[in-house]
Amino acid sequence: MSGSKILIVDDELIMRESLAGWLERDGHKVDKAAGGEEALEKCEKTRYDILLLDIKMEGMSGLEVLKKVKENDPDVSVVMITAYGSIPSAIEAMKSGAYEYLLKPFDPDELMMLIEKIIEHQAERRETQFLREQYKERTRFENMIGQSGALQGSLTSSRKLRLRIQRF
Repeated sequence: MSGSKILIVDDELIMRESLAGWLERDGHKVDKAAGGEEALEKCEKTRYDILLLDIKMEGMSGLEVLKKVKENDPDVSVVMITAYGSIPSAIEAMKSGAYEYLLKPFDPDELMMLIEKIIEHQAERRETQFLREQYKERTRFENMIGQSGALQGSLTSSRKLRLRIQRF
């Protein structure tokens, strides 16, 4: 289940390097950014599965980055990380599309379990989307089993009726 592409955004070098080390040991592909502007530049060039995003940074805040990233890629999972947690900031982060909100310091094992949970959730979402597309494809009139003249005539009439209805 490992091998996800993860971007770590934190203005503290020690935090970026520690997180990167843990995640790389677990087999993930990791990029790092020291601030919001750098993170957005990286997100324009590369699609990430997961972002680990500090809330309080110089310049652009993590909440601003979260909103911009979600506008461009609503499927990316973002984990907000902060040493200055508050209920209002947690609520705002979750309303803006954050997957989870972690307070520093946190247990590395807790983060690794969260990453695995996100990966499983993303896989389930992709599978559900695939199955929906398969269902739509298999339930189209054109894919029905039945080649009799009567059934084909009925399908042709249905298509004509559908086209007339769409014109109104």
